[in-house]
Amino acid sequence: MYSDLNPRRWECRIRRLICLLCLLSMVFALSCKGRKEVLRIGIISPSVNHFPLSYAVHKGMIDTDAIEIIGFSAGWELQEAIIAGKIDSAIMPFTYAWNTAAKGYPIRIVSFFERETDAIVVADNIAKPEDLNGAKVGLIKASTLDVFFIEWAQRNNIKFEPVYFRTPNEMIAALQSGSVPAIVCYEPLIRKLVDKFQVLHWFGDDYPHHPCCDLVVNTDRLDKKRKAVLVKLLAALQKPVEDVNLGDPEALAYMGKTYGLSHEQCVNTLSHTVFTIGLGWQGRDFERRMAEISLQQGYIDRMLRDDDIYLILE
Repeated sequence: MYSDLNPRRWECRIRRLICLLCLLSMVFALSCKGRKEVLRIGIISPSVNHFPLSYAVHKGMIDTDAIEIIGFSAGWELQEAIIAGKIDSAIMPFTYAWNTAAKGYPIRIVSFFERETDAIVVADNIAKPEDLNGAKVGLIKASTLDVFFIEWAQRNNIKFEPVYFRTPNEMIAALQSGSVPAIVCYEPLIRKLVDKFQVLHWFGDDYPHHPCCDLVVNTDRLDKKRKAVLVKLLAALQKPVEDVNLGDPEALAYMGKTYGLSHEQCVNTLSHTVFTIGLGWQGRDFERRMAEISLQQGYIDRMLRDDDIYLILE
């Protein structure tokens, strides 16, 4: 009746449990063997904003054992991933970084990166800015595309109807179908549209070398090891950034292969794209000016101090 209280039986059960735990520990150890913690970097795959990084990986200029590049189709997907800690860092529109930091998330900008690639692309019946009065304009909400256009429209006294899309492909499809006569887009997607549509305005004409996409981190994920990897990565990116800015033939060839562009299209893409590394005051002033637009639109509910949004790595 009281056999379950037999000491010998309990001793056997405990031994079996210990053996099982040891076995599970060995299996876990074996599964983890050789696995390394890496810096996970998110990119927007269709965009040219990450190209020097992709080119550096292709050329073996950086330690690929220390990083993992993860592609996303749109900036909002990237934003959600870095907030959730699914990635440690990202090359993403600075507006998303400001928006998330203003909400209290541990997101900081560690370097400006890509500049100038955005423009207004329109149908043939749009010849001048005034033609956009009352027109529908395709945008991606809270992105640099959105904020840049709103600021431009305010300066030019353009009253328009925003139509928001989730991805650039949806926006482009709307332009092609005639649902909207204008969209705000970026390179190299613009390069594939100019045969049938025209560029009404490049935002870089108003603000030369303006920041667009920055290198951003989740500071909760930035432990000592990942920070060291990031510092080393920024130093290693100097050379590929220079090569791309100068239109190095090998970089152009790889760009053509990556994005399906001709040599001429690659040259034209880079004529509207600049890459830099650092956190210069001019870039900060520009981002703060655009953050004022985000504040007006309700994308952020407060302005940030530099310490709230920028992180200087030492």
